[in-house]
Formats: sequence, structure tokens, C-alpha cells
Amino acid sequence: MTRQFGLIKIWGLFGGFALLFLLNFAISMSIPPTGRIWLAMSSGSLILSIILIINYKLPNKKQILLSLGFGLVMFAAYQGINFTSVRVFICTFLSALAIFGTFNRYETNAIRIFKENTVKSKLISILIGIVTGVVLGTINNLLNNQTPEFSMHISYFLTALSPAISEEITMRAVLYAFCLHLLQGQVITRGEIFTCYFMMVIPHVMIHTPDQFIQYGFISGIIGILLMALIFGLPFAILQRKRDLTSAMIGHGVVDVIRFCFFGLPF
Repeated sequence: MTRQFGLIKIWGLFGGFALLFLLNFAISMSIPPTGRIWLAMSSGSLILSIILIINYKLPNKKQILLSLGFGLVMFAAYQGINFTSVRVFICTFLSALAIFGTFNRYETNAIRIFKENTVKSKLISILIGIVTGVVLGTINNLLNNQTPEFSMHISYFLTALSPAISEEITMRAVLYAFCLHLLQGQVITRGEIFTCYFMMVIPHVMIHTPDQFIQYGFISGIIGILLMALIFGLPFAILQRKRDLTSAMIGHGVVDVIRFCFFGLPF
């Protein structure tokens, strides 16, 4: 399989997701459109993870334990045994195994937990994540048309673990790993670079927007996707690719904690 054919397959994968996104609005079920598309994407991520594990096998023991740790943190974050906590545990655990196994094969273009294994580098990643999160979180609050009312609860931090850890792994890093798989480990041309960033950003942003499409129309929904992609999705994708996974996780988590503290939980 040539890389060009791999590029076509990536765009075909997105085309299938986009079609599913549109068909989702025509389905009538007890689960609302936003919940359905989130479930569809997490299921798709699980399938891609299994494909990657089959192709690249399990990572080393340390990475298996780290993957299990990510999954258990997600399970604990949902504070109970239910369908969602079990689903997120499985998806996060298997997705982490998949990205580690894939990145072990393609180290040149791998996303790492930390850019370098030194105390200084780790502290820099943490600081970059916090600063990015504070900046983006402030922007997010300014764009919110609700009246802010500050409060702080432990539940805000527990809930923020899901976007911080699970979404960055299952809905961003896995898609990049699968792109790397189809591109035979090489991301060289502008088209390949653009495609990887596109897949790391747009599908994840799209699943946040069904309610906007329904309430305000198609044009508003498209504008919402573009704004969220530029202001939130792309910065986290750049952090993953240019820095490391940790900085992206922290940044994403800080954004959500800030939002929760001023506007409460979304459920």
C-alpha cells in the first residue's frame, strides 16, 4: 500500500464519519443527537484501536501498566459502576495500548508522554499545559453568553479528567496513530501534515456541535466547528505533536475546570 493510497483511505474514513454525522440528525431515538454521535465516535475509536493493536501488538510492560492506569483513572472519575464508566475505561485502556504500540514502531513521528525524560523537561511540559489551559479557558469563558458565578467543587476536577485524559487519547492521539499507520509511519508532504492535523481536530470538534446545528442552523453549526477547531482543537493537537501528550492533557483539563468553576457542570 502506497502512502498516497493511505492518504485516500484517511479521507475516506473522514467521509464516512461526516456522512454518519449528517444521518445522525435524521434518526429518532431516546438518546439525543449529541449523545449518539459521541457514542459513535468512541465506538469508532475503539475499532481503530483494536486494528492498531492487531497490527503492532501490545507495547512494553511499563506502557501496559500506564495504559491501565489511564483507564482506571477514567473509571474512578465517573464515581461508580455504570455503562459510561465501563465504556470509557475500556476505550481509554485499549486506545492507550494502541497508540503506544504504534508509536513504538514509528518513533520518529511519535507522540510521547513527555518530550524528554528529564525533570526540567517534564516541568516545562506541565507549565506549558497550565498556561495554555488558562489562556484558552479565559477565552472560552469570554465567549460563553451565560452569567458567570464562581464556585469550586471536587466534582469539577473529577469531571475534567475525562476530556483531559480520555478525549486526548481516544479522540485525538488514536486518530493520529491511525493516520501514521496508513501513511507507513511517514508524515512528509504538506498534504500529509494537513491531513494528520485535520483528523486530530475536526472529528473531535464536530461531535460537540449537533445542538448548535439543531438550534441555530447549518451555517451557525459550520461556523461553530471552525471557531472551536481554531481556538481549542488545533492548540491541543499542536501540543501533542510539537510538545507531548501530557501538556495537551493538562491544557485540556484546565480549560474545562475553569469553565466548570464559573458555569457549573454541563449536566
